[in-house]
Amino acid sequence: MNSIAQFMKREVVAVSPSTTVRQAARTVVEWRVGTLPVVEADGVLIGVVRVADLLHVFMPDFVDLLQDIDFVHDFGALEALAPRDVPQAATLTMRDIMCPAVAVQAHCGLLRAFATMVKHEILDLPVVDGAGRLAGIASRVDIAAAFLGAWTQEGTSP
Repeated sequence: MNSIAQFMKREVVAVSPSTTVRQAARTVVEWRVGTLPVVEADGVLIGVVRVADLLHVFMPDFVDLLQDIDFVHDFGALEALAPRDVPQAATLTMRDIMCPAVAVQAHCGLLRAFATMVKHEILDLPVVDGAGRLAGIASRVDIAAAFLGAWTQEGTSP
């Protein structure tokens, strides 16, 4: 059985609980990641912050509208809004906005990892070691590539 550890990304951009929303936003822009694991100084995973969580701080009205996207016919007015300063972005921290982490251990099988992602409606899945320290992160694409790679080679399976 192939484990998620074989296919996860090992170099993960993570933040600390004291990282501000503004710092986290800069990290997302610089690294182009959609999920920021929040880790303690010893590397233990304590939560996650997703792009939507950050956008909610900067654009709460827009994020709230997304719930009713079928009824919005024109985003023109929202798209024309100039970027604005959000004072709380400098004081809100990851501890304030993070969600509980959904993670799997490194020995987890690919199907279980994928099922976990589907169940929790997440695109990126943190992977931890036996002590709960962040070991990597896997996306749905990472898992799909693992299956497709195996299926395209004769006589192998994931």
